[in-house]
Amino acid sequence: MLEGAPANPFRYSTPVGLDDLIDRDAETAELLGTAAEGNNSRLVAPRRYGKTSLLRRALGEAAVGPHGWNTVYVDFFGVLTLSDVADRVERAYARSLTGPLARWFDGVRRTLRPTVTARTGPLSAKAHLDPPRAALADRLDLPLRLYERTGRRTLVVLDEFQELLGVATGADAVVRSSIQHHGEAAAYVFAGSHVGMMNELFGDRRRAFYAQARPVRLPPLPPDDCAVYVTRRFAESGRDVGDALGPLLDVAGGHPQRTMLLAHALWDRTHDGGRADPATLAAALDAVLLDLGDELRILWSSLGTSQRRVLAAVAAGRPPYGTGSGGSRGGAVAAALGALVDRGELLAEGRAPVSYRVVDPLVVEWLRRDVGSAADPGR
Repeated sequence: MLEGAPANPFRYSTPVGLDDLIDRDAETAELLGTAAEGNNSRLVAPRRYGKTSLLRRALGEAAVGPHGWNTVYVDFFGVLTLSDVADRVERAYARSLTGPLARWFDGVRRTLRPTVTARTGPLSAKAHLDPPRAALADRLDLPLRLYERTGRRTLVVLDEFQELLGVATGADAVVRSSIQHHGEAAAYVFAGSHVGMMNELFGDRRRAFYAQARPVRLPPLPPDDCAVYVTRRFAESGRDVGDALGPLLDVAGGHPQRTMLLAHALWDRTHDGGRADPATLAAALDAVLLDLGDELRILWSSLGTSQRRVLAAVAAGRPPYGTGSGGSRGGAVAAALGALVDRGELLAEGRAPVSYRVVDPLVVEWLRRDVGSAADPGR
């Protein structure tokens, strides 16, 4: 970027700030309303669908206005042991609390039972003796200590909550055994990006969190809100989105990150003071698909044959159950559909009959261009 030239206003590689969050008013109100009732929510959305940005907005609004709650955001992505989980919780409180509460928490941390972690250096004898579950319980019960200190509820977001399934047998039961006693002290939002694993945690009668949180899902962004946002950002930075707006909205299909990514590429190809058109968008889309080529090929390679056929069929607007899909092949198609929904590649919509939609619109474009009829399940 030349010195003095305007910066591209479209951020696509990290969660957007509150000023750049498009819509999500209803979802924010639902999360906060459920918490105000003293109940818990679960937010399930595919990766890059605006989940983290929404959670940040909800936490920000919970901390001000009529609520004035304490707020804590915990990210469980990549945890391997119960000690990791406990450490994430502790560090989240250290990051979230400010002012006098932060100084108070500096003292509280020294009263918590130590966790056994993979850190190098000597471990005390006490660290070996304290079981990780007891150390985790200490940290999970921090909302009770905050409530005693402040008289205010704590809104706790536990993001990528499905990671508990890979930590230890019954890890979700360990968490539930603590937070079920928090009453007025806390409300929770359990968030995750793997649909199947979140459904296992909250939809299986054998699991500790069965039916313990109200489901909140993120639909595609409304096209009118996207249109207003993209038009405004172009205008504020001295460019005109012009006739490229309609095709951009059609391709992006309300996908939050893909809308930002395409708008970013379109803005880059629109001259300062200039006006974009469909040809400008076509060039932007070509460049984006070229940049995403490795990512999309890795996705395709990770799928089995039946999953590829089904994904290609849905992307092309064909029914996944093509001719000759009865018997064992029909069972393979059903299994492929379930696996793709669990992975977050497909979204199931409606009931009897269920229809399916590809979550990522750029996967649709890539399949149409680079795979095409080679994956036609009818061939």
